[in-house]
Amino acid sequence: MIVRRPSASLLVAFAVVLFTAVVSVRGLWIGEDGNGWQRIIRSDAKGYYGYVLAIFLRDDLGHEEFVWEYVNRTPTGTLNKYFCGTSVMMAPWFALGHFAPADPAELRDGFSENEIKAISIGAWAYLLLGLLALRALFRGMGVLDGVIAWIFLGLGMGTTLLQYAAMQPGWSHIYSFCAVSVFLLLVHRLARGASLWWAAAAAAILGLVILIRPVNALVLLAVPVVAGADTPKLLASLFNRPVVLVSALLAGVFVVGLQPLLWYAQTGNWFEWGYNGEGFHWDRPEMFKVLFGFRRGLFLWTPFFLLVALCTLVLGKHDRVRSLSSIVYWGVNTWLISSWWIWYYGSGFGSRVFIDHYPVLLVPMAMVVRHWHRTWWTAARVFIIACIALNLAQMWQYDAHILHHESMDREKYQYSFLRFGDEYRDRLGGNYQAPPFNPNGMEMIIEESCDLDNVCAYWGGGQIQEHPDAFSGERVCVFAPSTEYGITFRANTDILPIDRALFLEVGLQRYEVRSGDSHSLFGITEVKRRDGSTGYYEPFPMNPVPGKARTWQQLEYRIPVPPLDKGDELRFYFWNQHHSARVLIDDVFMRVSAARPY
Repeated sequence: MIVRRPSASLLVAFAVVLFTAVVSVRGLWIGEDGNGWQRIIRSDAKGYYGYVLAIFLRDDLGHEEFVWEYVNRTPTGTLNKYFCGTSVMMAPWFALGHFAPADPAELRDGFSENEIKAISIGAWAYLLLGLLALRALFRGMGVLDGVIAWIFLGLGMGTTLLQYAAMQPGWSHIYSFCAVSVFLLLVHRLARGASLWWAAAAAAILGLVILIRPVNALVLLAVPVVAGADTPKLLASLFNRPVVLVSALLAGVFVVGLQPLLWYAQTGNWFEWGYNGEGFHWDRPEMFKVLFGFRRGLFLWTPFFLLVALCTLVLGKHDRVRSLSSIVYWGVNTWLISSWWIWYYGSGFGSRVFIDHYPVLLVPMAMVVRHWHRTWWTAARVFIIACIALNLAQMWQYDAHILHHESMDREKYQYSFLRFGDEYRDRLGGNYQAPPFNPNGMEMIIEESCDLDNVCAYWGGGQIQEHPDAFSGERVCVFAPSTEYGITFRANTDILPIDRALFLEVGLQRYEVRSGDSHSLFGITEVKRRDGSTGYYEPFPMNPVPGKARTWQQLEYRIPVPPLDKGDELRFYFWNQHHSARVLIDDVFMRVSAARPY
């Protein structure tokens, strides 16, 4: 009797999913207070999950209450800004959680423990399906099982895929990863001679890829990456079978067509654009920052892809078609990613948008390392292990609030690099964001420097007094335990334009007698409505990094603000929330710009 050894790649695939599940349960479901699972649906996930709630529970699609993250008002109904592909893939798992046995007294409102945790379990399932599809693809391309196992180790534990499968399963990326992996497998099978009727399944999966994130239609550029020199033959076969080709097109259109149906159900229009005030700056791509920057740079935060990129170039020695196709895929998608107006895509760990493209980018690595001899292959495995160690360490730092969720930069990176003590938690702050979408540029509306020794047009209030340590002149703004609010910038729509996104550039000098005295001071950006209500409110810790004692330090902030309505007042100030900060502020500066009409 012959006993077959278990497949190493299959064991690693299941091990990666098991590790992901453990991280989810320990780090997310339980969290610090035992109720971490309640954080699964937040930020972008609110919008994807919003379709599920509106359709299956509330029956109010098109009549939802306004939610600034994702529900927009239109003249004919409310509009969920997001495309629905992620929601489609969430739906069966929501149903599983909704109908699973539970405490009869538990309210099944979409936010019960079973319903929310089921979304997380679904992410594990899609991770497994994506890995199995990649495994089948690589085996079909002749990649050794041991090589696949090491690639899966690097992918599952050395990249941001782990964060978005384990800790942020409500975002779209794990769903894209799965769908793209299956699409690549089907294309390769077609190129290797499988029945052309599989093209209908491939087209349907492509439709799902588009439904999750429309710009990922560029995965079509990956066809020659997996089909290689057989690409012309595959395309000719499809065009020679018009019935098959039309059937495939109809399958794809049928899936993508779900989105216009949902738009019509919400507003009565067959086409809507939910991303008002957002778009691409095609002439201003931030490609260097996207690949190498301290904020979200792919190669800095996921150095595993340095090896992947190297393999893409080296592949030219073995397979010029796949190498050139992969280079084109890298270039086009990096340009598109870096052209989005907020090129770092808001808060998150690493460059999360590249997760959608991981399956394609890994193909050259799988094709190259199978040819490496012992020395190079050993070096590659050592590098993969180092990447895993770094990724796990920094992912832990991110979820422990040692790394800043949004505004990482060189100074913050150096301060927090491989620091794990509790004294480093929640120490980073500041606010440094990209300007709002401005295809025609920005127009400066207000610019004012205020040295606090003279009356200023827009800055006022606070405890202003003479102080021997003043940065310039004699007067400073003093924060002490008796002080709650300091000097404040105010401007209303008599001066500021309405219906145009604004951008604040704030500067000041800060002085602490003891390092950390200003840690509890918050910068506040606020919009007050004519009726006294708050239209916008964004707080952030004042210090980008902990300050130096008895030293004046210049701080700067960059803050986008949504368009104002008539009668609104824009404010910027500092709040000594706990009356514990002791700090001096001098020489404040404000520049307010508005996006030019487009």
